[in-house]
Amino acid sequence: MFKDNKNNSKYETRTVDIRRVAKVTSGAKRLRFSAIVVAGDRKGLVGVGLGRGNDTRSAINKGVNVATKNMKKVQLVGDTIPHEVLMKEGAAKILLRPARPGTGIIAGPSARAVLELAGVENVYAKILGSNNLVANTYCTFEALKSLRNERVLDKMNKMKERIGLKEELDKERKKKEDKKKKEKEKEKKKKSKKQSRKVETQKRSKTRRKPNNVKKDNIKKSDKNETGKNTKT
Repeated sequence: MFKDNKNNSKYETRTVDIRRVAKVTSGAKRLRFSAIVVAGDRKGLVGVGLGRGNDTRSAINKGVNVATKNMKKVQLVGDTIPHEVLMKEGAAKILLRPARPGTGIIAGPSARAVLELAGVENVYAKILGSNNLVANTYCTFEALKSLRNERVLDKMNKMKERIGLKEELDKERKKKEDKKKKEKEKEKKKKSKKQSRKVETQKRSKTRRKPNNVKKDNIKKSDKNETGKNTKT
C-alpha cells in the first residue's frame, strides 16, 4: 500500500501501510489507526517513522514527523549500495546486493519505499524473514545505516566509476526537466494569448453589434413616421 504525501516541502514522504488497531477496554473497543511512513530526499537522507492517531490523517502526520526527526545519512556509491548486506531486526531478515546500472530496484513494497527515497536506483533485495511490512521497513532502514563505502572505494575501481556515471545521469535528468519546464511555460503563454484574443474578439463583436441595432431602430422609426405622414395626407 503506497501513498505519496506532500506534508513536508523539503522531503518526499511515502506511507507504506495503514492499519486499524483495536484496544479492548472494560467498556468497549477503542479503535485507532497506525501508519508506517518513510521520508527521504533521494540523495542519501532517509528516515522511518510509525505514527498512531484517532484517524488516518493524524496517524500519517505523526509518522511523517517521527520519520523526519529520525533521518540518517546513508553511505552510497553512485546509484547503488557499496557492498552486500544481510540484516536481521527482530523477526525480519533482509538481504541487499548491489546491481548493475539499468537493473532497477528489485524488492518488495516495504524495502522499495526505503530504497527509492534513499536514492538507490539499482539493487537486489530479498526478504528472508517475516512478511510484516512494519518490521521489514525498519530492517531495510537498519541495513542501509550499516553500509560503509570507504574500503570499497579504496579497493574497487568499478565502484568509483559508478559515482561519475550517476553524476552524468543527474545532469541529463536536470536538462530534461528544464526542457519540460520551458515547454510547459510556452504552452501556458500560448493558452493565455489565445484566451486574451478570444476576449478581445468577443468585446469587438459586442461593440459592432450595438450600432447595427441602433441603425435598425432608426430605420424602423423613420418608416413609422413616413407611414404616419401618408395616412394623415
